[in-house]
Amino acid sequence: MALYDTSIRRPVATTMSFLVVIVVGAVSFYYLPVDLLPEIEYPQVSVTTSYPNVGPEEMEQIITDPVANAVSSVSNVERITSQSSEGSSRVNMEFGQGTDLNAAANDVRAALDRIRDDLPVEAEPPSIRKFDPNSQEIVSISVESRRDLPSLTRLMERNLSKQFEQIPGVGTINVQGGIYRQVQVNLNRERLMSYDLSAAQVQQSISSSNVALPGGNVKEGLKNLYVRTQGEYESLDEIRNTVVTTANGTPVRVQDVAEVIDGYEDLGRIAELNGIPVLRLDIQKRSGANTVSVANRVREEVKRVNQTRSDLNLTVVSDQSDFIRKSINNVQSSAIWGSLLAILVLYLFLRNGSTTFIIALSIPISIIATFALLFFNDLTLNQMTFGGLALGVGLIVDNAIVVLENIIRQREENGRSLREAASMGTREVAGAILASTITTSVIFLPLVFARTTTASLFQSLALVVVFALACSLLVALTLVPMMASRFLTVDAGEGDAAEDTSKSWFQRAFASLENQYSDAIRAALQRRWLVFGATGALLVGALLLWPYVSVELAPQTDANQIDVDMQMAQGTNIAVVMKYLEELEQRVQPMLPQDEVENFAKQVQPWGAEVEVQLKSAEERSINTFALADSIRSEVVGKVPGADLRVSAQSGLWILRRVFSVGGGNEALRVQLRGYDLEQAQKLAQRVKQELETVEGVAGARSGRREGQPEQNIRFLRDKISSLGLTTQEVARAVQTNLGGSRAASYRTGGEQFPITVRLRPEDRLSVQDLDNVSIQTPDGNSVPLSTLVTTQRGRGPTEIQRINGQRVTYISANLTSDAVLGEVVNRARQKVSTLSLPEGFSVTFGGQYREQQKAQTDFLIAIFMALVLIYMVMAGQFERFLDPLIVMFSVPLVLVGVLPTLVFTGTTVNIQSVMGFVMLIGIVVNNAIVLVDYINLMRRDRDLPLTEAVAEAGRLRLRPILMTTLTTVLGLVPLALGIGAGAEIQAALARVVIGGLTASTLITLLLIPVAYVSLELTARTVRSKLPDWSWLPDSTVQPRRA
Repeated sequence: MALYDTSIRRPVATTMSFLVVIVVGAVSFYYLPVDLLPEIEYPQVSVTTSYPNVGPEEMEQIITDPVANAVSSVSNVERITSQSSEGSSRVNMEFGQGTDLNAAANDVRAALDRIRDDLPVEAEPPSIRKFDPNSQEIVSISVESRRDLPSLTRLMERNLSKQFEQIPGVGTINVQGGIYRQVQVNLNRERLMSYDLSAAQVQQSISSSNVALPGGNVKEGLKNLYVRTQGEYESLDEIRNTVVTTANGTPVRVQDVAEVIDGYEDLGRIAELNGIPVLRLDIQKRSGANTVSVANRVREEVKRVNQTRSDLNLTVVSDQSDFIRKSINNVQSSAIWGSLLAILVLYLFLRNGSTTFIIALSIPISIIATFALLFFNDLTLNQMTFGGLALGVGLIVDNAIVVLENIIRQREENGRSLREAASMGTREVAGAILASTITTSVIFLPLVFARTTTASLFQSLALVVVFALACSLLVALTLVPMMASRFLTVDAGEGDAAEDTSKSWFQRAFASLENQYSDAIRAALQRRWLVFGATGALLVGALLLWPYVSVELAPQTDANQIDVDMQMAQGTNIAVVMKYLEELEQRVQPMLPQDEVENFAKQVQPWGAEVEVQLKSAEERSINTFALADSIRSEVVGKVPGADLRVSAQSGLWILRRVFSVGGGNEALRVQLRGYDLEQAQKLAQRVKQELETVEGVAGARSGRREGQPEQNIRFLRDKISSLGLTTQEVARAVQTNLGGSRAASYRTGGEQFPITVRLRPEDRLSVQDLDNVSIQTPDGNSVPLSTLVTTQRGRGPTEIQRINGQRVTYISANLTSDAVLGEVVNRARQKVSTLSLPEGFSVTFGGQYREQQKAQTDFLIAIFMALVLIYMVMAGQFERFLDPLIVMFSVPLVLVGVLPTLVFTGTTVNIQSVMGFVMLIGIVVNNAIVLVDYINLMRRDRDLPLTEAVAEAGRLRLRPILMTTLTTVLGLVPLALGIGAGAEIQAALARVVIGGLTASTLITLLLIPVAYVSLELTARTVRSKLPDWSWLPDSTVQPRRA
């Protein structure tokens, strides 16, 4: 017995089954975490190695090269990039999509183990970490206090951060702008020389005198007594009294050659909020935690701390969950409004409460069931999954519409009983709706093979749409016929509805329209070539609009933050940076609409500063952040001498920008200048930068090869060093200890640990001459000045050396103006850069978001081709004919007639969202044609109608469900297409493409499909008559498979 007959016969079991689904789905919804985008597993593993006070070129040779060579043998590595900067090396490995990162990390660890002994002993062991999008803070809090900065830093480290760490879901917490305690042993060079001592001896004495080692156990009667050595320093006086050596039988202590003070590390960052000095807490979430709920708990804790402590004032400076919450609420309201509009269309066509209610039931049931799918697959409620539900609202009712409309027609026109009409009406269209559901579902199958992050983002959207459609198919084949057999309030009748006075005016008018449409089909069949010609002309006209369509990776999404980034020359004093920042602030403040600004935050570091302007939410302000960023940029860029300024509006899709630009920066445009010679690369980078700045749409370019920090390069006289019994390493370490400082030991007190740093006192390391006077202790006890063992040369070293697959690269990056489109800017930039004559060994390529865009383009082209092939196969299996699917496929290219004008007139770009909409369209537009062709075959098979009459009658009978399904889908997407509210731009492009393509395709296919069906049928007959032995050609008498 068929599924629909079982459901009609067992209404209680059917109802209970769906109630179980609703209960499980509702509970799942309660526990679903909320996030902006699906969990992105970007297949990247990084190896970070720290080697303090070592320059970039040395880091490249000593650390980066061996590590990169070792990990290059790991399987599935597609690209290796590296950055070598002062004291730090980072090697990034990008793996193929779908690689098991845990296994990859183990392979990397094994590769590093083989070279661990080749790395310098002083370097910290390499650390391995997988790329984690959650390593970006979700909430930033500024802390204002009357306390001094050292005590406030201590309070935040010991108390505040620990309080926030207790919040479920909170991950790493970073304190920014703090001053950290340090025990400083400031050496007096003259006293060292008088005692014939070196800095290394002082360091070693402190290190060897600060020990706590286990002693073991001894017997004491019947007991074991544990012996423990307690040699760690308990006070600064113990450090001061540490004996370094003896002179004439008198001990020389640390305090004789140095001053020991309880001080602080050098200040590395200063933060201000609205002109008041503050410290900042940057809070990250744990992987898989609910961003919105974690941020809400953090805000509650901020409120509680402000209420309980009078000495602190905490302010939330930025909160990523605001945008997430508003954008998800926006998609949610779009889905609700779309559902209401779809139900309104149903009532308008059916004018019957019971029929509208039966069809409308499929919406909540399918959506609630989908929540259970999300929960059991560990997915989140995000822009993609909720967007899938909003997109699916119009599609969900399609199957129920087709089934119920046919049940009503059986009841009205053939006078059948409710149970007969329900069974017969469902049986006639079951095959068609099954085929149309499968065709809509198989278009998402190519996403399984996606190799890019962008395409894999849509996998959760695809899963939601497919599951919701599967639920709607189940509802249409079980719940709809069951309820129709019980609750349908349509009277049985015979005859023409156009003349039935009991019907509403709309139903009578629509019945008349059906008859006119049937006549229009007959007329079109007499002028088939005219129909084909007009369709071709429309298609060509639409294609002529392609040059006016812009291409980019992802749509711009208006968030609430503007960043002004100021870079200074390397080595600039932090006090000088502060002066420049004051001038920048005087220029930026007058540009801001003060009543729409929430916070004005500043951060200062030795290399530069950053200004963060936090605006009110989109509903509470009148100005667009991208437009405001453009006006600020025009006012400040180039107006502050000596400062390199960049102004950018933060995009709501910040996480995507971050993923696409792994390897440095999140600018839209990144040019890679590849070549070995660093000095030549710097000059070429400046030329490329100048060319980019002349490109329309570029908002200021910046070279990654900046002029480095001034350097005093030391070259060792190796023969002289060896003759004195010294090693190059000992001399280099002496320089490091005297100037940069070396950690001798740790000082523990009050449960905390502070470094003990040995270094020349500030007044003994003011100039280059002080460097020459550094004393080196020889093995025979004598001291020699450093100047006798080395030669020196002034220069400027690189700030950072970056490489891609072993080749040195310089990045020149740029932001775009608010009205610029990535694809167009890249094309203009290519033309500009191509005019440069590059020396041998240098080349230019475009990376960043553009590289991801090119990879995504390939993925989606494969997806479109694969979708077409799969849809043909599904339809051939449904119709049991090779010819009918070709007729249906005529509707696919017609989507361009609606898509291209829609993109042009709404100013929508071709991006990952609109391309995904096009892929979805391929599966959606064939549904109407499937229903129409299937019904034509039904008319010819069951009623034995002639070809022309079968086509005209099928068109008349299917016009209402075709228009209803199209209108419910289109109106269901209208709220999304309007793009109003936070994050609405994300799904707007997809919705607009589907609306434009589906509307145009439906209107054209209403005439084209009947004409194409008859034309191909007549052509097949002609071919068969001329080739009677062509036995493999499909026979038109073969009956379609019954459902």
